Amino acid sequence: MTLDKKFIAKMTRIYGLIVVFSNIVAMLVPSVINIPVLDTKNMSIWQDFLNHNKMVNWATLIAFITPTLVCIIYSKKIFKSDDSIAKSVANIPSVFALSSVIGWNVYYFIEIPFVLYARAIFGIHIKGILLSSWFFALFSGMTGYTIAYLAIEILNRTILLPRVFPEGHIIKQDFSLRPVFRHLLTFGYMVSTLFPVTLLLISYISIHINNNIPLQKTIIYISALLVIIAYGITLSFSKIILNPLEKLTKAAQRIKDGDYKTRAGVVTADDFGVLADSFNDMADSLAEKEFMRDTFGKVVDPEVRDYLMSGAGKESLGQALGGQTREVTVLFCDIRSFTAMSEKMQAAEVVSLLNRYFTALGKCISPHHGIINKYIGDAIMAIFGAPVEAQNSAQDAFEAACDMRKALVQVNKEFEAEGLPQLKFGIGIHTGPVFAGTIGAQNRMEYTVIGDTVNTASRLESLCKTYKTDLLISQASQEKLKESLSFVDDAQIRGKTEAMKIYTFPNS
Repeated sequence: MTLDKKFIAKMTRIYGLIVVFSNIVAMLVPSVINIPVLDTKNMSIWQDFLNHNKMVNWATLIAFITPTLVCIIYSKKIFKSDDSIAKSVANIPSVFALSSVIGWNVYYFIEIPFVLYARAIFGIHIKGILLSSWFFALFSGMTGYTIAYLAIEILNRTILLPRVFPEGHIIKQDFSLRPVFRHLLTFGYMVSTLFPVTLLLISYISIHINNNIPLQKTIIYISALLVIIAYGITLSFSKIILNPLEKLTKAAQRIKDGDYKTRAGVVTADDFGVLADSFNDMADSLAEKEFMRDTFGKVVDPEVRDYLMSGAGKESLGQALGGQTREVTVLFCDIRSFTAMSEKMQAAEVVSLLNRYFTALGKCISPHHGIINKYIGDAIMAIFGAPVEAQNSAQDAFEAACDMRKALVQVNKEFEAEGLPQLKFGIGIHTGPVFAGTIGAQNRMEYTVIGDTVNTASRLESLCKTYKTDLLISQASQEKLKESLSFVDDAQIRGKTEAMKIYTFPNS
């Protein structure tokens, strides 16, 4: 993950300015709203006391400084490492907005010693003063939190998070304050309904008590009923929104696990219905693509398929037609006297026999990091070390040959029980440089390897008849093996001027 730390730092500074602005608004809003005053006589004395000292200015200043310090400390903390930034960037709206609440709480607690001092000097009752001051701090803190959180969250989701997590997967980060939509709805209910209605109701009660006006209980009951109804509406919206989201999330997880037949059980005519229909169409498209991918993996080796479809494959091949030179080990395996054998069998029987034979031998090649590049009649051409490089391709090929030898014994037992002919094969293995890549026409390509190494492996397989063995390995491959093999001969390979030392299984 590459992070633009300068851009992130710039955004955190903007978020800090939003916090300052929200606190300015939070300080101004209560001045135009009637904060409940339950004791006007003692409150007047308290206000006169405030007007003759600068306590309020200091407390207000601290209410602004505290959120600023919280934002600065948090910003320095997240920039300790890239991992810290990734884990903390989504928490910035919550932390920065919460700093406003902290600031106004500090303001309230700073005011308490002065209230106690005023009581000692003037003998006033402070219960109403503290309650009014608490409402002021509470309303200011909630106002600052609401403005800061909503503004920063919108900017974070639309600007910063897409830059930090361009490919998504933000949920994988270990967040300490992970946002939950249900909590956001509850917060919206508190800010838009519960808190304003409560404030207005207390203001109403305060005015009536201070002016000796009888209370209308009907207004209190209606206010309480409105709060309850609003909460019920919030819960209903929560269910309407979250239930379809949960169904879509579970359906997406099943698709991730490979169940492409899954469907999102959301049947509505709203935006969620449109989303669910699009989701189900996507599932159908993915099922079709997975079928094509699976079919492609049967036409070519699955490892080749995955390599060609991956970014690494595109990068290494460079272009539609092309490849690269690398060292690989090539294995050729051919059935002995198969032509004469197949003349005595029906075509369908030949195909069935070959399919069972190829399946058994293919299971020996794949576990050793090899791929079956092609079937040439009754012969197998396998590659070790391409398209994915191997630590020791020769060792992989030799171990695969040992397993193929065991697999042939088992296959022949099954064929004998069914009255089918017994098979023998010859294997040739050689290690060397090849050109590996996509070869063919622009509209018809295959992944293969080309070079003298391929020809040599094929010639070694043919020499198995001459030396009456089922395996011949070149010296180039033998030198890379852990095992000590049996030397066969200095063989003359067709097309080569110099003889080549060849080896076979130990004690073969």
